[in-house]
Amino acid sequence: MAQLQWGFGMMESAGFTYRAFISYSHRDKAWADWLHHSLETYRVPSRLVGARTAHGTIPQRLHPIFRDREELASADDLGRKVNEALSQSGNLVVLCSPASAVSRWVNAEVLAYKRLGRGERIFCLIVEGEPNASDLPGRNAEECFCPALRFQLDANGQLTGERSEPIAADARPGKDGRQNAKLKLIAGMLDVGFDALKHREQRRQMRRMAAVTTLALGVMAVTIVLAVLALVSRHRALIAQREAVVAQQTAERRQAQTEDILGFMLGDLRKKLATVGRLDLMNAVDDKATAYFDSLEPRDLDEHALEEQARLLTGIGQVRLDEGDADKAMVAFRDAYARSSELYRRQPGNGQRLFDMAQAEYWIGFVFWSQGRLDDAETWLRRYRDDALRLAAMERSNFAWQREVAYGNVNLGTLDIARGRNQQAEQIFLATNQLYQGWLRAHPHDTGLRDEAATVDSYLGTLAMEDGRLAEARVRFAEQVEYLSANRAAEPDNAQWKSEWPAARLFLVQAQIETGEVAAARRGAAEAAVLSEALTKQDPANKTWQLQLGMDYWWLARLDSRATPERAVNEAAKAKRVLAAVHAIEPKDSLALHWLAKCMVLLGEVAWRRGALDESSTWLSHAQAALASDMASQENTKAYRLLPAELRLLQGNVAEQRGDAQAAHTAWSAAERMLRASGSPPAFDSLELLTRVLLVEHRYAEAAPYIARLKHSGYVPLYPWHEASVASK
Repeated sequence: MAQLQWGFGMMESAGFTYRAFISYSHRDKAWADWLHHSLETYRVPSRLVGARTAHGTIPQRLHPIFRDREELASADDLGRKVNEALSQSGNLVVLCSPASAVSRWVNAEVLAYKRLGRGERIFCLIVEGEPNASDLPGRNAEECFCPALRFQLDANGQLTGERSEPIAADARPGKDGRQNAKLKLIAGMLDVGFDALKHREQRRQMRRMAAVTTLALGVMAVTIVLAVLALVSRHRALIAQREAVVAQQTAERRQAQTEDILGFMLGDLRKKLATVGRLDLMNAVDDKATAYFDSLEPRDLDEHALEEQARLLTGIGQVRLDEGDADKAMVAFRDAYARSSELYRRQPGNGQRLFDMAQAEYWIGFVFWSQGRLDDAETWLRRYRDDALRLAAMERSNFAWQREVAYGNVNLGTLDIARGRNQQAEQIFLATNQLYQGWLRAHPHDTGLRDEAATVDSYLGTLAMEDGRLAEARVRFAEQVEYLSANRAAEPDNAQWKSEWPAARLFLVQAQIETGEVAAARRGAAEAAVLSEALTKQDPANKTWQLQLGMDYWWLARLDSRATPERAVNEAAKAKRVLAAVHAIEPKDSLALHWLAKCMVLLGEVAWRRGALDESSTWLSHAQAALASDMASQENTKAYRLLPAELRLLQGNVAEQRGDAQAAHTAWSAAERMLRASGSPPAFDSLELLTRVLLVEHRYAEAAPYIARLKHSGYVPLYPWHEASVASK
């Protein structure tokens, strides 16, 4: 279950083009044909679809599956293409036989995949020969494992003499057999137990047989009814009974048909409409589906119907949230909760039922959060966390369920931050950080874990910054950058890691600026801008990446504003152009508007320091108008308190330069009121601005304790405090 900051599905390891890569000798082509077809056409049991494992969310299908001899028949550069395909494959499946054991291509493919750090995602299917037969005198020809499967790699990626234990399914007669071997292979790829998968496969076969039986019974019932109708005068009572049975069957059939149609429209059809950007066509369907499901009584439905309806309702709720309709989203999520909680009531010992109910609790809490109803949000998010604890206790070996506890804790921690309970939030994040440290020692190559640990570090860094522990904040932000840098190195083509890195680097940039590491901060902001530029060129329509690029440019301008003001003006102008474009696309985006105003304030400050007072006043007036248009949505945020205060400080400085002492005093007083609104004593993030306000009014004694506190924290001002009221001439 994802958390408020990360969003639903945050565990996903995105970025793979292929579900698996099949490596085989050309002598085993018949087996490869069978396996490729079996995997691509396999439909994952619906009860497993959407469940999360340590390696991602279980899909409905396993396609696409890559076959090097089939997919690359016309490739000129076979080696390069194979390596690219391997890096884009989530699993490697090796057909093991005496032929593949001596194939240099199979060995090279296994070796290359291990060097990607994905050795645990290699699965073997034994079709002929004997595993490790080469260990026995005179039986080398029977060996079915190639050397790269039998031995481990050293730190340099070279084969060692230390034995490896490949994960294998055995399709040979007298062993697992073809069908069970296929299911074992699929269970490994999905990261689920073989027994659970086989059980569900058997249940699916039984349902199919039951459907055939039901159809036969239906035909029989119709025949009986026709016969009874012929004898209507003699068997009225029997006819009435049979008609009631038929009516009930008809009602059940119509309900099943209705839900099948809804399942298609809310599943496959929605995906197809999403690809062409016409999800608006689904609004009426969503409304009808919600009304239909709401008319049903969960206690009267069977488990399959409850499960399917809960899944469909959750999907409807998520779409409603994306459309900004929180009220309709809440209706869908509450209906999903009614069904998942009924399922759990029927099977209280079933962990999956508890997991599904917890997800519904999360979404209800998330909607309350988005509506600003924090008390209600806390009630439901605490339920989710408590159920996550129960879930983790039910199956200690299920790592995905253990991680639910961390997600639940982070939800409550972020909620505490929103309510100003920073100390309580920090204790939660410190405890969660300890969980991740232990998990990362056990799973050092898990990119999803690193990403989640990076987010926890970000929260701890922000809390330390707000408390004036700047050195500690710098360490936390540096660790966040290290985690994401490791993910980028492990998966260089993964857009998620690339897009998260610039934002993390800017957290560290801010900490470096406040501790006087200006040169390092300048390098970091430049690195962030380079990566954001590459991302926006790759996808110019991505608003989030454009917004990040504008922030990168702003920090470069901020850092250059003292030493090279001309360059700072150019960088701030670039930031303004990018942010204005984002704002034009989404005028209601408060974050884009806020950063656009920050650009104008910075341009006004640079103009004031150059003595260009008219230019400065113009920029500051534009910034004030932008902030005024967004006052309602920003009035309770720290950004609204700090940026308007900085704006008023600069307006006072301009007025003072023009000789208007009364206007200067009025502007400075307004800035001081805004900064002191955080309480007494003022919040740490207000101190630097408040100090500058007091110094321009020559209130040195009042500023002295604030300066002392800033210095004690290690804060180093970008502009020396004695320059607070001095414009460059």
